[in-house]
Amino acid sequence: MPLPLQGPAPSGAGKYVKITMFIKKLPDVSQEFFSAYWANNHVAPALRSKTFREKVRRYNQQHITAENRKQAATFGLPVLDYDGVAEFWVDSLDDWISVATDPDLAAAADGDDKNFIVQPVHVMVSYDHLVLGGDEWKPHDEVDSRL
Repeated sequence: MPLPLQGPAPSGAGKYVKITMFIKKLPDVSQEFFSAYWANNHVAPALRSKTFREKVRRYNQQHITAENRKQAATFGLPVLDYDGVAEFWVDSLDDWISVATDPDLAAAADGDDKNFIVQPVHVMVSYDHLVLGGDEWKPHDEVDSRL
């Protein structure tokens, strides 16, 4: 007999579509290089892209260190084997496709992944169901002075 539900499932109609990418660093680069390159060099073409700035509502990088892995292992659960997670929030999947297929962004970033990332990058598409916390996001220019 199934357990009784205390409410309906989330509708799936979250405020944004979320694209999550799970990333591994190249074995011959340090975690420090990986994080610095990703946070600065690799992100620069995206931040200069008009399509990226117009379509992406929020972009977050999670940098995972050896110390973070040790901390996670104390929970007694399997630890995911990734060095970083990129999260992008967009209004629609069509908006993400516009970003992913933007020729100017592709030309600017073409081949850059090979400098620090192992392929393939794993991806997940989802929606947020906020249970606790605020939803106060700042405009891009208040978050990053490079714009």
